[in-house]
Amino acid sequence: MTARTGGARLHGKGDQVRAVPLPAPARTALLDWLAERGREDGPLWTGQRGTLTISGITQVVLAVGRVAGIAGLRPHTLRHTYATRLRRGSADPAQVQYLLGHASVATTGRYFRAGIAEVADMVEHVFGD
Repeated sequence: MTARTGGARLHGKGDQVRAVPLPAPARTALLDWLAERGREDGPLWTGQRGTLTISGITQVVLAVGRVAGIAGLRPHTLRHTYATRLRRGSADPAQVQYLLGHASVATTGRYFRAGIAEVADMVEHVFGD
């Protein structure tokens, strides 16, 4: 990974591994962390007793959310926000499917349903003055 290119290998359900590209701010933050942590293979973050469990990751996200003033922030909320921002940025459903690691594009479809406020904004954008 460099400041200009790179991604991360993610381990998903069923021990599936996929590579996803990272945007420049994330690459910069990860390169800074790797400079501190070291570049050896293994999990990016560990807890006091080793690899973080799902529960441990949830606790970290909740704590960071509290510091940021976002009560109840959970990993799935971040995942949903990621998918929604991709969709709003005109990502193709198949691209979002790949990035989220969904086996079926039908599963990804739930991120492509717009709420009434989003639809109203779009209508205003297209037909407004």
